[in-house]
Amino acid sequence: MKIVTAQKMREIDRESIDVFGIPEVVLMENAGVQVKAEMEQLLAGLQHKKICVCCGCGNNGGDGFVAARHMANQGARVKVFLLGDINHLGTSAQTNLDILVNMNVDVLQLTSPRDWDKTQVALAFADGIVDGVLGTGFKGVLRPEAEKLIRIINEVQKPIVAIDLPSGIDADTGNVQSLAVRAASTVSFGLPKLGLFFYPGAEYVGKLMVDGIGIPKQLLEDSRINQQLMDIHFIQKILPERARDVHKNSCGRVLAIAGSRGLTGAAALVSNAALRSGAGVVTLAVAESLQDIMSVKLTEVMTYSLPEQAGGILGTAALSPLLGIADTFDAIVIGPGLGRDENTGEFIRDFVAAVKTQLIIDADAIFAFSGYSELLRDCKITPILTPHLGEMATLLGISVAELKEDLVGLVRDAAKDCNCVFVVKSEKTIVVFPDGTVSLSTNGNPGMATAGSGDVLAGVIAGLKAQGASRYNAAMAGVFLHGFAGDLAAERGMTGLVAGDILEALPAARFALGNE
Repeated sequence: MKIVTAQKMREIDRESIDVFGIPEVVLMENAGVQVKAEMEQLLAGLQHKKICVCCGCGNNGGDGFVAARHMANQGARVKVFLLGDINHLGTSAQTNLDILVNMNVDVLQLTSPRDWDKTQVALAFADGIVDGVLGTGFKGVLRPEAEKLIRIINEVQKPIVAIDLPSGIDADTGNVQSLAVRAASTVSFGLPKLGLFFYPGAEYVGKLMVDGIGIPKQLLEDSRINQQLMDIHFIQKILPERARDVHKNSCGRVLAIAGSRGLTGAAALVSNAALRSGAGVVTLAVAESLQDIMSVKLTEVMTYSLPEQAGGILGTAALSPLLGIADTFDAIVIGPGLGRDENTGEFIRDFVAAVKTQLIIDADAIFAFSGYSELLRDCKITPILTPHLGEMATLLGISVAELKEDLVGLVRDAAKDCNCVFVVKSEKTIVVFPDGTVSLSTNGNPGMATAGSGDVLAGVIAGLKAQGASRYNAAMAGVFLHGFAGDLAAERGMTGLVAGDILEALPAARFALGNE
């Protein structure tokens, strides 16, 4: 499914009206009917239920007026509370408000302290609340009256259906500056908005329902919409299939350059993840003093000894032997547990610049490009980088807080500037391509926030790339497969889940996707 920015959704709405000739009032009618249906399901019926509909003066308010009419017609006792200047209502919203007045539905505009008192009492005794206060146009800081109403709505702790998105959430980023309506259900129209999936906003959404409200299908599936949700049906189409007559070398060869003293676990996880994702042969290149340790630690992974510097770290002496074997592999993953010594960073940058094999750059290898991000443009093949938020912020020279203010926009710019595929790990992992396309994960769980989980992801992406997936498909399918495995592992308990649990669940996750 496509996902949109607020501006793109406005363009789609406008094209529906101006090009296809669908009256705005028809779209508003369809939206209000869906809100009514969700409230009906939430309350197991509407007859004799007390419903408060809180509306602003935008089109969200108009959707709320329609919902109020339909709920009243089904026997609900409806009260409508209107925040803002009634003179700012659009034509369609005004039409639907006039209908409510003609039906003698209670409508109260919040202007005096007495009005606020009535609102607070009504909300406290309501069975359900519809939130149509703010729409996708909201950004920045709430006005005092809106903040006051949202606070009252939340304090009464009633089931809430939010129209399009909970009031107080930035539709593009998910940012919440002070507070937002905490909905039980959100009914989003046309296509879901980006901010519904990013925290903290995602925490307020509740159950998400999406309805096209009669917008022409070709507008909702327009190829120019360059954000999408990755779901199981999409991933099944792009996962590399495994033929019956394969052998280990035809299943892909992965080279992992990883590990240092005290960080051998990262090397083991990334190597095993490449195998568990289906790669036929995996070789781990490590400092010579670690080879014996890794040979004992790993059974199915081969090891390759590299000359090292004092302290068991890799430096430029490792460059020549690695370049000598690099082109015998289908994918190379570099970075997990390598450490952040300056000599190691220099070696990483030199290797990345010279190699002609698909690179998956993770962890300490990403750190090596802090202050040198422009060098990524010189890679022989567009690399895949897998940073978490801290690593991404460091690469861009900003704080994590600044990054989260516009995560998609900033990563999109970086992907273009650096000519990289970015897989940014967060509550919802995003995959961003140099052309600006963004794919968003739909699975995974908080238990995966554990040391080594990212090493597993890097290994999975490398394994899928080695099996013949394009770099773009390997990145997307890798994120989904990793999250799917994490969800399977979490069935035995989320708290206490470790990266090894995700690793062990990978074959079952791959099998469950059904392309073997």
